[in-house]
Amino acid sequence: MTRLCLPLERLDRNDLPTAGGKGANLGELIRAGFAVPRGFVVTTDAYRSAVGGLAHPTREAITALAVPHDVRTAVQAGYAELGGGPVAVRSSATAEDLPGAAFAGQQDTFLGVVGADAVVDAVRDCWASLWTERAVAYRARFTDSVESVAMAVVVQQLVAADWAGVMFTANPVTGARDQVVIESSPGLGESVVSGAVTPDHAVLAADGSVVERHAGRHEVVVRPIPGGGTTTDPGDPGTTPLPDSVLAQLAEQGRAVAAHFGAPQDIEWALTSDDIVLTQSRPMTALPPAPLRLNRFQRLIGPVISEMLPRRPLPMELSAWSSGVILRHLERLLGGMAAVRVDPDQTLPTVDGIVQAFVPALPRPTGMTPIRLARSIARSVRHRPGDWVRDPLASDISRRADTLAAFDVGQATWAELIAVRARARAIVDDVADLRVEYLPSAGRALVALKAVLALVGAAQRTGDLIVGGDTQTMQANAALESMAATVQADPTLHQAFRTRDGDELVETVMREPAEPSTAALRHQLADFNGRFGHRETTSVMLLKDPTWGDSPATVLGLVRVLLTHAEGAATHVPSTGSAALERLLRAPRVRLFRAQSLLRSVVRNARDGIALREDTHFEITRPMPVVRRTVLELGERLAATTWIDRPEDVWYLLWDEVASLADPSRPQDDHQHDVQHDPQHDRLRSTVARRRRAYAELASSPLIATATLYPDRGASDAALLTGLAGGGGRATGSVRVIRHPDEFGTVSAGEVLVSPATNPAWTPLFARVAAVVVDHGGPASHAAIVAREYGIPAVLAVGTGTTTLSTGQRVTVDGDHGLVLAADEGGVED
Repeated sequence: MTRLCLPLERLDRNDLPTAGGKGANLGELIRAGFAVPRGFVVTTDAYRSAVGGLAHPTREAITALAVPHDVRTAVQAGYAELGGGPVAVRSSATAEDLPGAAFAGQQDTFLGVVGADAVVDAVRDCWASLWTERAVAYRARFTDSVESVAMAVVVQQLVAADWAGVMFTANPVTGARDQVVIESSPGLGESVVSGAVTPDHAVLAADGSVVERHAGRHEVVVRPIPGGGTTTDPGDPGTTPLPDSVLAQLAEQGRAVAAHFGAPQDIEWALTSDDIVLTQSRPMTALPPAPLRLNRFQRLIGPVISEMLPRRPLPMELSAWSSGVILRHLERLLGGMAAVRVDPDQTLPTVDGIVQAFVPALPRPTGMTPIRLARSIARSVRHRPGDWVRDPLASDISRRADTLAAFDVGQATWAELIAVRARARAIVDDVADLRVEYLPSAGRALVALKAVLALVGAAQRTGDLIVGGDTQTMQANAALESMAATVQADPTLHQAFRTRDGDELVETVMREPAEPSTAALRHQLADFNGRFGHRETTSVMLLKDPTWGDSPATVLGLVRVLLTHAEGAATHVPSTGSAALERLLRAPRVRLFRAQSLLRSVVRNARDGIALREDTHFEITRPMPVVRRTVLELGERLAATTWIDRPEDVWYLLWDEVASLADPSRPQDDHQHDVQHDPQHDRLRSTVARRRRAYAELASSPLIATATLYPDRGASDAALLTGLAGGGGRATGSVRVIRHPDEFGTVSAGEVLVSPATNPAWTPLFARVAAVVVDHGGPASHAAIVAREYGIPAVLAVGTGTTTLSTGQRVTVDGDHGLVLAADEGGVED
């Protein structure tokens, strides 16, 4: 064979650029002694020879190509060496080696191909499938070099399998590394891989015993046709599953493969008589960390922190903000209130600056804990929750935050830039001290309210009474409603908001000359950004993501959501709690105990306590934009002097690494004039490259397994999802999965919002949606509180809502029982 086609047995992992990930791994398996069907690889050299002349490859253009004579001859010769007969033709793209990407099903596979010319055509069709819209979009998630990918193609003898399937050498749900998960069904494995069947499912322990088993339905069976191709016939749901002994043999093989590659593997296998053959092995992606045993406190705090981590923080985010400022704030808060120790480095453990997992904080009491707790109790009596706004420290925090916000990073010296994080940290530390002083009174106020309500027989009314405080978030919502009213009053502007979104909408609003209504809207937007522009769009933990002030498209998208252009669409109005209080004041037991004044007082204090928590969070985020601008400026300066290749590379460095650098704009010593070959610059570039790859390898993996956070939930057989009840009754609607604020503008009235979590930036959406379902968060989370305020059903901490549910799917959300049901299971639509 030529370099255009290579036999599998000659390949190993060093042949990735030539054979692609699939081909190289199969060669490794053969060399290690595993049973693999005979075959060869049509190399990337052949692909480039055939396709390289196309300036812009497309599926249609490649399908129409005449395969070069030398490539055709090489493929036909390879097929002849296999002895002819039916073969499987599968892609082995170089992109399949991208870290963190599985590429499962992204390119086409052809089974039962017979004849030399048919094999050549199947190879060409595999090449073409590299350029479908689906495959291009998938690659774009993992690499900027979408066009540079090349494809090898694996041609193997087709195994006429009695049974086949997929095996994971670690549990993909729980992350357990000592378990093997096997999914199997009769016939070719294509039925399992494509999702055409519900396969038998088995989980095996380290000793080979089956610890969990679920029978499949085997809806269809795919089998080869002797003359070529395959047939799909109805399956038999009563098929006897594979015996435990065969499953144990499969698991043993799987563990041996994982040991060879040094990482958990996703393996495709086939069984003929009693022989096991392996047809593919690749690293598992999206694998959660190994499961943890959490105590009750960790299960309580875990969802709270998890909802603030919708993605893995980058090294600079972690060091400059997430751990360096926010988790330090938590550490100072718990230490001040109870003298317990929390180690941020244990909460987000890292390897070379890359966060490996999220481990819910485990506070450790100290000898001072009883004394600090006693002081907190004393503070709870000494203060009322609303007193914090009059504390001189609150005024000082606000003044310093205003000064820092006005800091011009573009005109600052290198030393002044490096000093920004310390200034931000000092402000957030002082917010922690302010919270230490007043949060105990908020806790006491809530306990007092619950006690009084229990006395008058209304213990279940707590949530209805504490909503509606005058918080910064509610003021921001009012400002957004005002902008929406301005838009709705002008037909031309209203039409622009109906037909445009994103950057196109921003361009329309900012275009000169501006009509009076547009000028008024721009004035409102500028005022909004001045007051609330520092608020995070995704999470207070994620510094790289823009704030409201940095993302006018997000703000205008929220205005767009608030417009009542949908005919007949209901808009929810947040409850002030006043009506609920007035009804309760007239209750017989309240009048019997003459508790009206007491009830008004405890409700007011409880609401002030909620506002204290909300508005001090508002103060924590105020330094966030200037720290973000500082990091971006540091990146620009390092890139301008070629210390790093691109400004955005700075996110893969640590704050202390950058802070230790000399000012890059300052003249260097004469012997260092060759910047391109300065060892320090080379070190920075190699650090960026190393961490970028390590981050990409983990990018699709969750920081913590859902089963760790929410174990043994006891799901209902009828429910699609089970979570924590957030109240609000029932509502039915179409699902709208939203993962990022960029998607706010897609929300329509009456839909069911499904998201990883929410924060104050998401609040206006609650005015339009029928219900909310979140992967993470508890009864005190943003989603729970705001859903109560707007009177809509909420189900919290479902764990997998954003992956289980799909946009457009009709569901019923039962907020009182924590269930998400298929719409036909949910009863009457509210």
